[in-house]
Amino acid sequence: MTETHNGVSINNNNSSKFTNNGNIIGVQNNNNPVQSNSLAETAAEIQEILKQLEESNPTNTIAGQTEVAKKAIEIVNSKPTLKERVVGLLKSVGTQALKEALNHPVANILVEAFKGWTKP
Repeated sequence: MTETHNGVSINNNNSSKFTNNGNIIGVQNNNNPVQSNSLAETAAEIQEILKQLEESNPTNTIAGQTEVAKKAIEIVNSKPTLKERVVGLLKSVGTQALKEALNHPVANILVEAFKGWTKP
């Protein structure tokens, strides 16, 4: 399906054509690799890491939460692709969206640590 508004045609495959009197004067492809499904997938992968860590480190105490967060940060840091996705998400959707997607007692600690990776 294609919609046209004021010389701009937008279609379902995330590209736009800019026209002037019927002539194409530009095309913009919107290929954002960080989409909502990427947020869900990345959060699910981190949640799985947290779930595994909770088996030996209960999160019902601050000490347990700190230990789980510390180990989770180390694991994510050791996986370059996952770390890259986390950094991309923080830049595109922000910290609050990632915290909400993680939905875990240590989410605040993790995201604050991950924020440090976004700075050069």
